[in-house]
Amino acid sequence: MPKHAAVNPCRIGLFMLICSLVAYASSAMAGQQQKTSTVEEARIYREAMVWFKKAEDLIGTDKENSDEQAELFKKALEIKPDFLEAHFNLGLIYSHQKRYRESAERFESVLRLDPGYQGAGLLLASSYREAGDLPAAVAVLQRALDKTPKDLDMLRALAFLQLRLADEGSAIGTILRIVELEPADGASRMELALLLQRAGKLDAAATHYLEVLKMEPSNLAANYNLALIYLQQDKAGPAILYLERAAALAPQNAEILERLGDAYAGQANHLKSVDAYLAASAKAPERAVLLTKLAFSLASLNRAEDAIEVLERSLRLSPGNAEAFYLLGDLYSELKRYDESIQAYRNSLGLSPGQKEVRYNLGTLYAQREMYPEAHEELAKAVELNPGYEQAWVNLAIVREKLEMDGEAIKAREVLAQLRKEDAQNFFRLGILYAKGGAGEQAIAALARAIEIEPEKYRQILRDELRNVHSVLDSIRYTERFTRLLTGPPP
Repeated sequence: MPKHAAVNPCRIGLFMLICSLVAYASSAMAGQQQKTSTVEEARIYREAMVWFKKAEDLIGTDKENSDEQAELFKKALEIKPDFLEAHFNLGLIYSHQKRYRESAERFESVLRLDPGYQGAGLLLASSYREAGDLPAAVAVLQRALDKTPKDLDMLRALAFLQLRLADEGSAIGTILRIVELEPADGASRMELALLLQRAGKLDAAATHYLEVLKMEPSNLAANYNLALIYLQQDKAGPAILYLERAAALAPQNAEILERLGDAYAGQANHLKSVDAYLAASAKAPERAVLLTKLAFSLASLNRAEDAIEVLERSLRLSPGNAEAFYLLGDLYSELKRYDESIQAYRNSLGLSPGQKEVRYNLGTLYAQREMYPEAHEELAKAVELNPGYEQAWVNLAIVREKLEMDGEAIKAREVLAQLRKEDAQNFFRLGILYAKGGAGEQAIAALARAIEIEPEKYRQILRDELRNVHSVLDSIRYTERFTRLLTGPPP
């Protein structure tokens, strides 16, 4: 059991006894009442000190911190309830015995008798902490720090408890005080940077990480976390710098290598991203999402066959990745493996039906293979998901014309006329559809708009069409307004 203070209790007792006797001698002239009081106090102290000394004699024996030793200190307190050192030592015994509530009571007594008693505040806070009463421990330390605000031991203990209570805001303030008092405390500064990063105070966190790295350039966590901050702030250059440093410090760390690959890919530096992803996948071969990232970079380098091999491996590990199936469909299509492409797109939509781009790609592939009903279904779903999807409307209009769904094709091209007000080809096709349906006025207006946008091209197309004995323009070809389309300014 550690002693109550640097001074031996016996010496304290002797010193106090001498002082009492001196005081007694000096007070002889002060009156009989004061003399009696002083003598009585000296007697009480001597009797209490007998038990205190017996308890202290057990230090270093197998009875140290025993119930027997505790009883001896308690006998001293029965005689002299304000015996500060007895309270303190009894608190130490109870703490050793893990009787933390009782140890807290004793240290509270110490601080009531002497609010500045060295070490008592920390010990009391520790007892409350071990007893599970963390708020009480925090309150003790805060009271103590009001008197000694620069006590680093108490500040560190307070920060620890605040973190245990998930009071990260208060912990930030406490650790900031520690760092201000001891700027070279790298561990506290690192903890502060982590808390600030979690709190979203990225600039402040970055500042402290940089200070840590001045003291310890090889601090892996500081390099890596600083890089993550720069990535979050879209500062790719510094992010790559610190990720490269982190990767050099931990070349076996797949997470760091993957993040480095992400940073390179974000800069469209796919040669380097492939290298980083390959290195990461060598350490984490079962990480499907990493393989998918590698495949995207390989595809960006026009290495379609390599990308397909990697994607197929990724999907064997994680068959629920809709995005991977989407890319696989694109790559199969690029290599003219159309049946496999269609199946990959279907797999992607089976996992995530709301992907308008996959609907568009699948519908377009069906149309290229003249599978028009299937194409119509997918393209119609694409524009349902995104009514402003211009290219999907274009292909949908073409497919509807192929299916001779002229009325529906007109609706598609009318939508396009609003989305693409300068698309001469769309206005021309719309005019043709109107003419086929006998809507002469609307046909003339649409054809006039096409000629207004591209006069030479569409006048010539109309002239060529009129050479046909039977033309889709028969319903309007003999009207004056149509003739003026070919010869003069649009009507």
